[in-house]
Amino acid sequence: MVSAPTAGPPPGDDSPETGDGSNPFTRHVSRVIDRFGDLGGFAVVPLLLTMLEFEKVRRASDPAGRGFSITLELLFPSPLVTLWRFANPPDPPAATTHPPRDESYGSPSFGGAPGEPGPSGGPTTPAGPTGSGGTDVTIETPVETVAVPLEALGTEAMVWIGLALVAYGVISAILMAAYVGGIDRRLRHEPIAIGSCVVTYAPRFVLYNLVVFGAFLLVVPVFVLAPPLVLLAIPAIVVVGYVFYPVPFLFVVDDTPFREAFRRSVRLTTAGGPVLGFAFWHLVAGAVSSLVLSLLVSAGGAGFLLALLGSAPLALVLTAATVSFFQEFLESDDLETTNRSRNDGHGTDGTDEYGFGTD
Repeated sequence: MVSAPTAGPPPGDDSPETGDGSNPFTRHVSRVIDRFGDLGGFAVVPLLLTMLEFEKVRRASDPAGRGFSITLELLFPSPLVTLWRFANPPDPPAATTHPPRDESYGSPSFGGAPGEPGPSGGPTTPAGPTGSGGTDVTIETPVETVAVPLEALGTEAMVWIGLALVAYGVISAILMAAYVGGIDRRLRHEPIAIGSCVVTYAPRFVLYNLVVFGAFLLVVPVFVLAPPLVLLAIPAIVVVGYVFYPVPFLFVVDDTPFREAFRRSVRLTTAGGPVLGFAFWHLVAGAVSSLVLSLLVSAGGAGFLLALLGSAPLALVLTAATVSFFQEFLESDDLETTNRSRNDGHGTDGTDEYGFGTD
């Protein structure tokens, strides 16, 4: 008689082995590259999201000669990464002021001292910014960058900004649920099932985005009123970014409930080990990539095209490698926890130390 096959990974499964002491980041990047034929279609998502930032695309596509905008980004693992997380396009050239051709219409003259009348007797335009000298709040939209005086942000404006953030959070959550969920299922050799991913994971991603936006809105007024605090807050931002970076991946990889994902994230990251090592090498890869991509983006249209085509698969590999890492790590972590509970001399509820049921 032929014995029944033992349970194991499906044929062709290239899941990396655990506990081999190798670098977890490079190991899972290699695994994703080997599976890129199954995952390559997901690169369309970061590509399209990059192109939807029309204002940044326009600035990056302008002719070269505007100087460089070099970025060194400390990028923790994130569910959805685009080119603009690695690089910022150069600022548009400063507008130069030329003397008016005709002074007969009261146009400003820049020949005399500020406040002196021009040759036509008309008033001059102040050399500095107009208004009460308050602080402008810069709001970046996909179409253009808008500068709004802080005094103009009344209750109605804040309500509209809040509604826009909620709408953005919902759309972003749907994209992240489909994107990360689809990657997770392809790595498990399962059908993508976009609809199922959205229904299962999107509500948690919506709450996650609202928490992030809420924290941002709480600290922005403090930074506006006391700008030096921004420098003091950088270490705290880095620590918070590290401690909670596993949260969105726990939603998908382990189907962890919302609040439990935050608690488990704290436990995993404060324990160090592979979770810390993966985050460190992800930061290194992100910093090197941002340096190269920012130089390409600053080089004009051709450089931007190269950066665009290179950043989409890079973003996919980084996200998929993080998903792959947590698939492996959480499976081994759950197994270790189960074995520890069985071998602590007390067993689990309803079982003895050997795992057999007790009366």
